[in-house]
Amino acid sequence: MREPEASAPDRRLFGLCLLTLIWSVLVLQAGGFTTSIRAGMAFLDWPLSNGSVNPPGWLTEIDKFAEHSHRLAATVLGMLSIAIAFAHGFRESRRGIRLAAYALVGLVALQGMLGGLRVLLDQLNIGGDGNFKATAFAVGHAVNAQLTLALLAIIALAHTIAWHQASRTAPSSLFRAGAAAAALTLSVIVIGAVMRQGHFTAWVSSPSDGLFIPSIGTGVVWWVNLLHRGGALLAGASVLFFAIQLARHGFPLLRWASLVALVFLQVLLGILSIQLPLNPHVRTVHLVVGAALFSSLCAAVMLARRSTAQPAA
Repeated sequence: MREPEASAPDRRLFGLCLLTLIWSVLVLQAGGFTTSIRAGMAFLDWPLSNGSVNPPGWLTEIDKFAEHSHRLAATVLGMLSIAIAFAHGFRESRRGIRLAAYALVGLVALQGMLGGLRVLLDQLNIGGDGNFKATAFAVGHAVNAQLTLALLAIIALAHTIAWHQASRTAPSSLFRAGAAAAALTLSVIVIGAVMRQGHFTAWVSSPSDGLFIPSIGTGVVWWVNLLHRGGALLAGASVLFFAIQLARHGFPLLRWASLVALVFLQVLLGILSIQLPLNPHVRTVHLVVGAALFSSLCAAVMLARRSTAQPAA
């Protein structure tokens, strides 16, 4: 049995979710830039920075500014997620959406803990020859950030007219195509996180090999880069296929055209990342656009699921 729906979208809840979504993009940008310039250990302690919320030098030294601004922005995101949970507890009648809002707080809290463990277990703090523990938590931190944004986008979607007016006329194959595209995209995100956090990035390709085959790096480094590039092509094709199916079944232009635009933009940024290996801004924007693509895709998949015709009893 379907949950009872409100007669109209709750504009206040939507506004709060939209504000939080915009802020979360800023948090992701700050974190991505921190990783791009390798400033994740600008401060060896956590959650404070050199024991302070206003550490000396953070406004004048780029590495300290990147890391500390990321921590401050993440703190605000935590407060906003708590506000979303409380607001949904009082104003939202749909149990599933309320649980999603509560889960959002859990993901944001987990994100903070993963970030903290990445710092506290770094070899600069615990010694040792390798840095596997810190890198593993850094990868988890990066992937969980993408999942958090996707969940937030779905919650925001639940307060739109498109969600409330969705009719169950689409075939189940539409949802399956979207779910497959989302799974492939997530796998590319995981590989990309391993590349960035493990510093496995072999950005340069030789002119003779084109843009696809990495020309530097050996062993694991070479294969991780190749898997990321190959996976990106496969995931991009699956997203485009899903977008075409959305268009065929009468979904709004903005819903499927945005996916198409984000795929091509992401591919372009990936190419620029290879051609401009020393530019941290290109790699950061590549990360942010990837998050926008994955979040938009997950939202579209959930809308497709809601629009899927139910089998006759």
